[in-house]
Amino acid sequence: MRRNLFVLAVLLSFAVFTLFAYAGEGKKTATVTGTLVDYVCYAKAGLTTNDHGDMKNCGTMCAQGGLPVGVVSKDKAVVLAAPAPGYAKYVGKEVRISGMWGKHDKNVFLPQKLEVKENGKWVEKKLPKTMM
Repeated sequence: MRRNLFVLAVLLSFAVFTLFAYAGEGKKTATVTGTLVDYVCYAKAGLTTNDHGDMKNCGTMCAQGGLPVGVVSKDKAVVLAAPAPGYAKYVGKEVRISGMWGKHDKNVFLPQKLEVKENGKWVEKKLPKTMM
């Protein structure tokens, strides 16, 4: 009887551990740091500032119009799966965004926390609302 209870306890412990292990799978938090860009102008011309030639605030206007935004670092560029208008005022600024990589596309990032570098310090900003 005691042996059966011991075996049952071991099996239940293993089942609970397995459930917790799979529940967290694919949901690991990551952080991307770099310049927030209007992704269309970046993809077409490599532009990483907000002003594009004679067009002042071009990046902000493109993002406000719904064109995608992304983060460009020295070694990678990623698209944010987020409503671009909510990020428009940060185009051309250094950002640090925590979240998750896309499950089916590892070049897409799902933001959960946004920080912008202001006067040499990271300042957390409110994330724009999303559909999900």
